[in-house]
This record gives sequence, structure tokens and C-alpha cells, in this order.
Amino acid sequence: MEGHEGHMMPGSHDMSGMSGHEGHTMPGHDMPGHDMPEANCSMNMLFNWQVNDVCVVFESWHIHNAVEMLISCIVVFCIAAAYEYLRVWSMSLQDQWSQADKKKLSDQQTVVGGHAEDVYESVAAAADSTSFLRKDMILVRRSSKHQVLRSIIYAVLVAISFWLMLVFMTYNGYLMIATVLGAGFGHLIFGNGKLKASRDIQCH
Repeated sequence: MEGHEGHMMPGSHDMSGMSGHEGHTMPGHDMPGHDMPEANCSMNMLFNWQVNDVCVVFESWHIHNAVEMLISCIVVFCIAAAYEYLRVWSMSLQDQWSQADKKKLSDQQTVVGGHAEDVYESVAAAADSTSFLRKDMILVRRSSKHQVLRSIIYAVLVAISFWLMLVFMTYNGYLMIATVLGAGFGHLIFGNGKLKASRDIQCH
């Protein structure tokens, strides 16, 4: 309309210079650290020498740098060596129990044989037989206790063995070397001829 040039209608807005949403930030949409995703545990199925973002079995055991990798390798080395020590200790303990049981059985058989020849001491033999029964009950109880302890020790060894196997399955060269060296060191120091060289960590 003539004479109305340069006039703007009330309520009209000047949209010039506003293309899109420049200069506007939506509240709640500004996410700090959105450009940098969180570091997650990397799962490798091939041999690698990775140092960053390596998790050892558990997500909480997360390696971020070379220093943490070195500490983790030392820990794995000690656990592998301790596994060999536990194997030697369990074998020695079982040998002690077996020898003690054999000695008690042989003592009982010797005493029973001596009293079997003495026919005239029937009263003493009856009393001794009662004591033998008590000794047998004690021996059975000890054997049952030893069986339970053997099972507990075996379960602990199996748990450590499978844990070391999972560490090896990270396919990380540093952790694999730490596991092998720890097992070899433990066999050398604690084995002392009691462990067979053919026996591996995964064998129970």
C-alpha cells in the first residue's frame, strides 16, 4: 500500500539475519564430554601388545597405561607362582595325612595280633577291643575331616587355575608372559622335585 513503505505491522517480527538456530543453545543439550566417549575394556581375540584399556578378567581391573600394566603383570606373576606353591603344599599335606593314617592302621594291626595270641586274657582283650573301636571311630572322623579339607584345597586350586586361564585368554602378550614366567618361577623355587614338568596350570 502506498504511504505505508517502511512501516511494520504490530506484532510482526523481523526474521532477517536469523537462519536456523544460530546462537541458540538448548538447555539440557549441552553434554560435557560428549565428543570424548568413555574408555571401555577392549576385547581382543588375537595376540596383541596393547597397554591401554585392557581389563584383567574383571571390569574393575582396568589398565589405562604402561605403569598399571607393569603392576598388573607383577600381580599375575605372583599369583601364578603362588599357585605352584599351593600345589606343592597340598601334595605335602596329603602325604603327611596318608602316612599318619597308615601308621595308625599298622599300630592297630600289631596290637590286635599280639592280643590274639594271648587267649587266656579274654577280659583284657575285650577291653582292648573296645578301645580299638574308639580309635577306629576317631580315625574315621579324622579321615572325613581330611577328605573335606582335600576337597576345599582342590576347589581353591581349580578356581586359581581357571582364573589364570582367563588371564591368558586376554591374548595380551605382557599378561601371557607374566603368567608363564610366574608358573616357571614357582615350579623352580617351590617344586623341588615334587612337581612333574608335564603338569600344566590347566591340569588339576
